[in-house]
Amino acid sequence: MKINEFLAEINMLPEAVHLLNELQESGRIGEEEYQENKLLYEKDRALFYEKILLEKDYRLVFLYYLCRMGAETYDAYEKRGISREIFRDTFYDLTFWCENCFLEYGEYGIDEYDWFFRHMKLTIFRLGRMQFEIMDSRWNFTAGERMVKKGDPIISIHIPQGEKLTLESVKESIVQGMAFWGKEMPYLCHSWLLYPGLKDILPEKSNIIMFQNQFQIVETDWDEREAEWRIWGKVQRNLNVYSENTSLQRAAKKYLKSGKVLGSGLGILKPEYFL
Repeated sequence: MKINEFLAEINMLPEAVHLLNELQESGRIGEEEYQENKLLYEKDRALFYEKILLEKDYRLVFLYYLCRMGAETYDAYEKRGISREIFRDTFYDLTFWCENCFLEYGEYGIDEYDWFFRHMKLTIFRLGRMQFEIMDSRWNFTAGERMVKKGDPIISIHIPQGEKLTLESVKESIVQGMAFWGKEMPYLCHSWLLYPGLKDILPEKSNIIMFQNQFQIVETDWDEREAEWRIWGKVQRNLNVYSENTSLQRAAKKYLKSGKVLGSGLGILKPEYFL
């Protein structure tokens, strides 16, 4: 798949498409340089990142490389018999993160560039509302009869931004994830959505709490501040600057100002999904 077809496939932001076309047409990144840097990305991502970060408009350059390499993974999808719909839904992540980059930095590109090696290696797929990534566990814990050790293969569940996280969409997505990856491995989720303290500020029937109830929480990360970033778009030192435009923002701000924290939780999908 060519990059322009790919950009249309993932509905990339028109302004970003224009800038990418200008970058491509300028000849600034020649074919030989692209192939050289693509090989570097495959062999040593850290070194690739260091090299691109030297560019003045590095966020846009990251977007160019990730989109072009993403387009080239379509052949691998076809060989594995993975649908074009899953390909499109999975790589739509680039559009989300390009939009986030513009909102945070005022420029089109990718700042969370280290997230996308999963997409290139075909270890993560969006199946319905959620993403499912095969990876080695970073945690040791026991949940009922299930023991998980560091290094064990697991399926990590991620929740991309976008549509509402309804209980129906969550359950449908889990069914799709298990149809794709099977039921042998444990399904884990590490997210601010699983922070137990959210039950103190959200109603029992909220989408977030109903999502949380699908998991057994096995660990809590008190220092992680992803919740603040997700709720307000930026982590601030001064809590007073946080907006109060939604009920969640108002409740979360009040919670934080009371001296409490909004961390993250690690959960394992409850046993009933494996029956």
